[in-house]
Amino acid sequence: MEYQDTLYRIAKSRIESEEDVCDVVQNTLISAYKSIVNLRETKYFKSWLLKILINKCNDFYSNPEKNNISLEQLEYDYHLKSDDFSNTYGIDYLIKHLSKDEQTILTLYYSEGYNEKEISKILNMNYATVRTKIKRAKEKIALKLEKGEI
Repeated sequence: MEYQDTLYRIAKSRIESEEDVCDVVQNTLISAYKSIVNLRETKYFKSWLLKILINKCNDFYSNPEKNNISLEQLEYDYHLKSDDFSNTYGIDYLIKHLSKDEQTILTLYYSEGYNEKEISKILNMNYATVRTKIKRAKEKIALKLEKGEI
């Protein structure tokens, strides 16, 4: 229950359909429950759980029957922590124009408060890659805001 909101926000950043998000979160929790014995140190539980969620989100897209994603969108109360963006936009609204990887990284960074190093461990990415993706994603959003596309 402690991580329910976190799991939901991250899944929602990758999957638009409310029903599919709930299914992915539920499947994540079931998988975690079944494989909890594989967790070596409890202090890494949250990172371990988030890795399972990311894998479940990726599995969602590999299943062709699940590729019908609705345009349903929820508004969050979370906003980008940077002066580069107006706080009148919710992060979910801004990141929907980015790739799924960029959406996940920005959700972890802004909504969940992870730093680049923690994100690189969760997503098994190089630290420099995460930093670059955050920078480029912010630049994409800024450009779209400047052009009035968002």
